[in-house]
Amino acid sequence: MLYGICSDIHSNATAFEAVLQSMNDNGVERRVCLGDLVGYGADPDECVKLARDNMDLCLIGNHDSVAIKYESSVGFNPYAKQAIEWTQSHMCKESIEYLKALPYIKEENDITFVHASPLSPADWVYVTDLEEALDAFDHFHGTYCFIGHTHSPVIVASRPMAIPKILDEYEYTIANTERLLVNVGSVGQPRDRDCRASWCLLDTDTKCVRIIRVEYDVFQTQERMRKAGMPEFLIERLSVGR
Repeated sequence: MLYGICSDIHSNATAFEAVLQSMNDNGVERRVCLGDLVGYGADPDECVKLARDNMDLCLIGNHDSVAIKYESSVGFNPYAKQAIEWTQSHMCKESIEYLKALPYIKEENDITFVHASPLSPADWVYVTDLEEALDAFDHFHGTYCFIGHTHSPVIVASRPMAIPKILDEYEYTIANTERLLVNVGSVGQPRDRDCRASWCLLDTDTKCVRIIRVEYDVFQTQERMRKAGMPEFLIERLSVGR
């Protein structure tokens, strides 16, 4: 089975469309989104519709949760808070109902999908170092766990009786005893100094994972954000991927 796994779309329909096309080009058979369809960008309804029409599985992310008022935006920085309040006032009823139906975590065969960390999916724990990766490995039982939330792709490999290792490469085939924690990066707002959209291809037959980067028309997205009155900081950061 070829899985296409993406995350953190953040109301960037142009980037999402480019990733969906890339998934098609790579023969993806099952499409999974790890959440944060909305927030930051100007295309919330468009991105929800794209997910509804194209994803086989979609999870809820923290921005989605705030957008549908499951929780407050108290912990958001001022730019994110402004964007999510705009999103709350612009989403249609159908988008809200779709987001309300999304699960926090999903296990499928030997794969775990979650937006943040399997440690406590609804608490939006960031996995940014080896200690947090260790906690994550302790809370899923299969071979693979795919996460998003940090907007930076990374592959972490773990073997029995060994400390997990952060890999330098973005393509990796596991050995029989290994398990992987994979951050698939962000479609709509990358933060690893690469402005291209990011997604992950998993081949369960060969046991290979690969982070794929996709170019899209960043200027088009930025223009829609300006028309919507989004903060210039959120607009400009798309050009540099930070």
